[in-house]
Amino acid sequence: MSIISKAKNGDKEAFTMLIEEYKVIIYKIALAIMKNEDDACDAMQEALLSIYENLQSLKNNKHFKTWAIRIVINKCYHIINKNKLNSEKIEKVKSECTLNDFYEDNTEKTEMEIALSKLDDDIRLVIVLYYYDGISTKDIAKILDIPKGTVQSRLQRGRDKLYHILETEEVYDNAKK
Repeated sequence: MSIISKAKNGDKEAFTMLIEEYKVIIYKIALAIMKNEDDACDAMQEALLSIYENLQSLKNNKHFKTWAIRIVINKCYHIINKNKLNSEKIEKVKSECTLNDFYEDNTEKTEMEIALSKLDDDIRLVIVLYYYDGISTKDIAKILDIPKGTVQSRLQRGRDKLYHILETEEVYDNAKK
């Protein structure tokens, strides 16, 4: 019985051996498409999970390599398209986070919106994505193509600056009333 047949029959060791044989090829393909190591690893992880879950659907064991490569390619393009949608959302948020912030009409701005408008663009964007849109620091890092630590430090600087702005400009005292 071939290693592919054993893996199809649920032998986890056989599946591990199978993946060991093809992991370099899978990684190189993912890296070539994704163009950065983190995204390539994400795509590879998703592809391996999909290969494991769908191995039973492989009709001809001789086609395992091309079948697996197709899954990797599809996962890469899926991630690229997902990131593209997130980028479009970011552009929308960026356009909403101008100094005219949040309201296009003459509605009075809240103290927080005034304070947000005084932050640097990069810090304001991270604050809005995290607190207003509920996006995780990990996802913000992927979306903005910056390290997660940078996202976290921008969040901290943003919180510190917002506190300072709200406290020193007496906006904070007015908000308490």
